[in-house]
Amino acid sequence: MTELQKTNELCWIHIRDVYTFLYLGANPHEQKVGQNLKIDLSVRVPYRNTGDSLENVVDYSLIIERIQSYIQGLGRVSLLEFLAEQLLDVIETEFRGVKAARIVLYKAFVPISHFTGSVAIEVERHFQAK
Repeated sequence: MTELQKTNELCWIHIRDVYTFLYLGANPHEQKVGQNLKIDLSVRVPYRNTGDSLENVVDYSLIIERIQSYIQGLGRVSLLEFLAEQLLDVIETEFRGVKAARIVLYKAFVPISHFTGSVAIEVERHFQAK
């Protein structure tokens, strides 16, 4: 099977609006009060020959649970970039069926005067064949 054929047998699963609490930010005030973090996550996985059985696919509910528990275990993080890297590492090492992942992390509270918006970081990683 060619690389193009393998690529054509993959789909993206999009997981939206996962919320968790974290002490996030380099600012001392952010580290003290914490905030809710919104996560959008997409994983690229094979979709053919599933036999209509959960045993033959990547169970996205397990990915959601693992991401939430990993973040809760961290407790405190200064940078969104660091958190994104850590989450991609978890997905790559613990979910062998995932061929690529994209994560968008939304930070709702940003301590900048007269700024009421949010900040987000989007990262994507393609994993080596396993």
